Amino acid sequence: MRQTDDFEDNSGGLPIIYMALGVSVFILAVLGIVLAINKKPVRNTKPVVVVEESSEENSSELIASDKRTADDLDIWNMYPEETEEETTEAESETEEETTTEESKDDGNHIQIVYSDGSEEWVKINPYMEKNTYDFTNLVSNDGKMKYYSDGKKISYLGVDISRYQKDVDFEALKSDGIDFVMLRVGARGYKTGEIQIDEYFHENIKKATEAGLDIGVYFFSQAVTQDEAIEEAQLVLDNIKEYEILYPIAYDMEFIENDTARVETLTRDERTTVAAAFLNHINNAGYTPMLYGDTEWLVKRIDVAKFNASCIWLAEEADIPKYPYRYEMWQYTTQGQVRGINGFVDLNISFVDYSAR
Repeated sequence: MRQTDDFEDNSGGLPIIYMALGVSVFILAVLGIVLAINKKPVRNTKPVVVVEESSEENSSELIASDKRTADDLDIWNMYPEETEEETTEAESETEEETTTEESKDDGNHIQIVYSDGSEEWVKINPYMEKNTYDFTNLVSNDGKMKYYSDGKKISYLGVDISRYQKDVDFEALKSDGIDFVMLRVGARGYKTGEIQIDEYFHENIKKATEAGLDIGVYFFSQAVTQDEAIEEAQLVLDNIKEYEILYPIAYDMEFIENDTARVETLTRDERTTVAAAFLNHINNAGYTPMLYGDTEWLVKRIDVAKFNASCIWLAEEADIPKYPYRYEMWQYTTQGQVRGINGFVDLNISFVDYSAR
């Protein structure tokens, strides 16, 4: 027998519609929840500034304090900008390295050969006065140099003398064609710094005067201050005042071979200043000042450009000197031989007749 269902008694069209609508609503709700859970959030590309108890005034202060530019970031300071001075210095160092490492026998450089045998090519200063000698007019007879112009001899032959030549026959020098002598007045010790008169000076200057030779003098300096240089210059003046000095008074500052000299402690500028003190003192006394040196000394060890008012006495043993700048006297050999002197002596040629000044 079949029992009666609760629905059987209320069966009809309207209840079935309500049930269908309810199921549909439920399904849609479930789908909505699922879609909401699986939906990817949209990323916000704008910065968010969080301000506690936000107000218009606080927001303005924060924005104003955060106005940084790219220049404020540390990465821009990792490579500091090079100054104009540093750039020039770097270029100068590069040029010097190139000059010293490569042969520059191109007429625009001069070669320096140091005592240890090393060599360096130095660029010729285009602003310094050059010598204009035409050495095709230079003639050597028995080791004695003569310089001609238009067929006329316009040079003068000389020797430089100190105690190392000991007793000199100045009359014999004169008869052998020597025109002038450069006599050493004295020297300063290259270690002790003590100053002294050359032991042969007074005898030499007296005999040279009697022989009718033109006379110039020089001092071997190891001064390391301007006061010491002036002391040396004054010693020279005190010892020549009784004699006629027609040729220059020369300043001879040098390094010492195989030993350390006082002047090695000085910089190039300091040596220049010291030399200027001596030469200015001589010039102020009314004599002709002269700076002595070899090519290395005149190019590298002292700033010869500062001595335009002084004559230059070049020491360069060569058939033809390579020193490009102005000079008035040239010591061309230390192995000269002349009558009146036993052994070797320095021979010099002067391109200026100082006795006619």
